[in-house]
Amino acid sequence: MAALGGVAVGVILVLLTWLLVLMTKDDPAPKAADTPPSAPAVAAQAPAASAPAPVPTRTVVVPKPPVKTTTAPALGDVRSLPAGLFCRDLDARGYSYVAAIDYWRMHGQPNQMDADRNGIPCETVYPRSDVAAYWNGRVISGAVYWTAGLFCRDLAARGASYAEAVRYWWYYGMPDRMDADKNGIPCETVYSSVAVNSFWYP
Repeated sequence: MAALGGVAVGVILVLLTWLLVLMTKDDPAPKAADTPPSAPAVAAQAPAASAPAPVPTRTVVVPKPPVKTTTAPALGDVRSLPAGLFCRDLDARGYSYVAAIDYWRMHGQPNQMDADRNGIPCETVYPRSDVAAYWNGRVISGAVYWTAGLFCRDLAARGASYAEAVRYWWYYGMPDRMDADKNGIPCETVYSSVAVNSFWYP
């Protein structure tokens, strides 16, 4: 009986020793969860430090301002218009001053387009700058240098001819003070009837 007890104790000691050896023995293939990650793995897990993303550049397109026109677009070639039109008709249709001159010459330089008969048509309808540019300043001569507001007697006292008085009257918008009876013939009571009739009825 004592021998059997000694065998049992020996078996228990062997088993304990064997269990102790197993627990302390190195595992040749450690589990990935049990081992700390290597340097490359850490680098893979950590967010990579990179250069800041470039800020996209924007191209600013500045639109061109629309071209402004002062008159309506012209309706066709001025040569296709019928005879008998006035300067105001051409301007209302959008024709330039140069086109008005072409029309005036094409139809024999009618007096209805040059009432003061100074050879410069449409000078009271189109802008003064356009008229002066076309005639190289010829329209800005003589009586038109005098200031606005004068009467026929003022022009006569300054030595203006009847033709210059008419030009002045047209240049400043045909004021009633220079044509009291409003018959379209200014200064007829100040200048002689000979001068007036020779101008209007040559």
